[in-house]
Amino acid sequence: MSISLKLHCFVFLGACLLFTMEPLVARMVLPLYGGSFHVWSTTLTFFQGILFFGYLYCHIFAKRLGGWHLALVVAPLVWLPLVNWIGLAPPGDGDPAWSLLFQLTLHIALPFGILATTSVIAQSWFTRSDTDGSSPYPLYASSNAGSLLALLAYIALCEPLFGLSVQRSLWYVGYLVYAVLAWRCWRMASSHPEKVEPATRTSRDIKTSTLVSWLLLSALPSAFMLAVSNVFTLELGSVPLVWVLPLILYLLSYVFTFGRKQWIPPSLLHAFWPAAVVCGLSCLYFVDSGNLWVFAVHLVALFALAMVGHGELHRLRPPSDQLTIFYLTIALGGWMGSMAVSLVAPIWFISLAEYPIILGVFVLTILNLRKGDLVGALRRHPILSSLGVSVALALPFLISYVEFNPRLGKFVISSPSDLSNEDEVIHQQRNYYGIYRVADRPLDPQKIFPNISEEGYGPEPFLRTLWHGSTVHGFQIMHPITQKYPTSYYHSEGPLKDILGDAKKTRNVAIIGLGVGTCAAYFNEKDSLTFYELDPVIVDIAKKHFTYWDDCKADKKIVTGDARLKLKQAPNDSYDTILVDAFSSDAIPTHLLTREALSLYKKKLAPQGTLVFHITNRYYDLAAVLKSTSAEQWEALGKGSYESNEVLKPFQDNALYCVLRRKGDDVSALRAAGWRSMEGYPNECAPWSDDYINTLLPLYFRNLDY
Repeated sequence: MSISLKLHCFVFLGACLLFTMEPLVARMVLPLYGGSFHVWSTTLTFFQGILFFGYLYCHIFAKRLGGWHLALVVAPLVWLPLVNWIGLAPPGDGDPAWSLLFQLTLHIALPFGILATTSVIAQSWFTRSDTDGSSPYPLYASSNAGSLLALLAYIALCEPLFGLSVQRSLWYVGYLVYAVLAWRCWRMASSHPEKVEPATRTSRDIKTSTLVSWLLLSALPSAFMLAVSNVFTLELGSVPLVWVLPLILYLLSYVFTFGRKQWIPPSLLHAFWPAAVVCGLSCLYFVDSGNLWVFAVHLVALFALAMVGHGELHRLRPPSDQLTIFYLTIALGGWMGSMAVSLVAPIWFISLAEYPIILGVFVLTILNLRKGDLVGALRRHPILSSLGVSVALALPFLISYVEFNPRLGKFVISSPSDLSNEDEVIHQQRNYYGIYRVADRPLDPQKIFPNISEEGYGPEPFLRTLWHGSTVHGFQIMHPITQKYPTSYYHSEGPLKDILGDAKKTRNVAIIGLGVGTCAAYFNEKDSLTFYELDPVIVDIAKKHFTYWDDCKADKKIVTGDARLKLKQAPNDSYDTILVDAFSSDAIPTHLLTREALSLYKKKLAPQGTLVFHITNRYYDLAAVLKSTSAEQWEALGKGSYESNEVLKPFQDNALYCVLRRKGDDVSALRAAGWRSMEGYPNECAPWSDDYINTLLPLYFRNLDY
């Protein structure tokens, strides 16, 4: 095997291991950080930082790298956290982002940093051993091919087919092969006489303006990739499928722009990229992001921006003798962009404001770089350019009035009267776990109190709603007469009344997920009630802006932190009912649905205790997951309020619940109330565990149902 072929295999395998490691590590730490939508952005920021330091190492030592580099390659084999799981710990009381960065630095930095050097090291060895003066850039193509294949294989094969233990073992075997290839490539490269190269230009020969352009053109696509990822994870959950799609398009833009063939004509790209990013921006503000087609629009906007940015980066690339400084600058720019979104934006902004800011800076950057060619391009392609400008100007108006109706299966035109401007936002906040908004809407008193005279109903009623992204986390009719009544998915005529409606006996109940505290309306002074809530901000909002908590007379408390970790501290056999209510936002904390989680709930339930899951969800069929995961030890029953013949009243929503009772427990009362066995449920999947979780199949089932 020639040295060139071995180096291509070396680079390809290194890229595969590198980009398999990213979703694999994020998947490992996810249960410890509560399914937060910032887990992926923080993890990716860490990886881009280590990539920068890997390139810095290559830049400093590239000309002196020898056999001692192999010692660094072998070092992770002695202590590899992907195999032995040592030391990963949950966050403390501070900012979870910094805790996560510390954990990743302690356990992941060394192997990832070694893999990050692969491409530059291989190109250095190639230049040393090549006698024909061939270009080293084809090695970059092999690296990109390995990266894309790894990401696609992870979401299509690794996660659906293998558990984490198998994934870690396969990764370890791949790293062993990588170490052997590194040794073989170095041996073959060192056997060639080292060429005497002419003096190379230093970074001082590069204009400062060029370095700034490299930084911006690498930072902005990286930042926008994470901004789009945040839009996705806020709505769809923090899972590999959601993480990987924006990253694939981001890497694909590098493949297309740095390849030998231009896959998309530059004239077409420069004519329509403004329309693509305007479309993404319009969808962010004018369309409910619960519509799946909106996510495709954001991906198109990301791909267009990355193609243009990386295309300009390729146009401004230096000669091969300044390769390391070019890679170093790109890595630094990518790291800066990701830090801006994952660490700075949550502190500075209360919304996804980084999305439009990135687009604005990008437009100014491209206009500055292309200012000498802009008029010429318009003259060379007048029809194409005019069409692109027209589309960009028209899109905000079209998107404002065009929405997709999932029931009709088509786009419909909305009149301006359909767009409500009644909501008044009284509180908005962003933190590591999400973006929250509390809004008030006035209500017509005659519709709320039709049998009471105008003088008798007192203060004007209004509806107060808590939003998490585009998902309603709960609402309350704010009026002394109505504010104690449960609403939304928890209304007193829905499935939950069969579980919590019996107020005659004393109960000890645990509820995972506070929301606005609606479930507290079911309890009185005889009961004991414990809420487990991951996010302290939700606790503050529920207490300050809603009254369910204060109105509840039960012996109540709130435990903040990850429910699985905190629930372990509760006495065994203590709760009559455990209600898991953490899935309605679609950002699913999957670790609350595994076999290990069910075993924990079982220990904490009293004899004849009831485990309840509220699984109303837009995107995932969680009933299939519960049916399959609970089959061995539980009797599973399900009920949805939409199954009733009764028409929902105002402020009531359709809800789907699943009840689990221990095998052999009496479930006749539930069956009499209309609960049906899950054995006849048509969908099923492989049981979930902490080792194995597959979100693709529940996502497919849910969309199949619609």
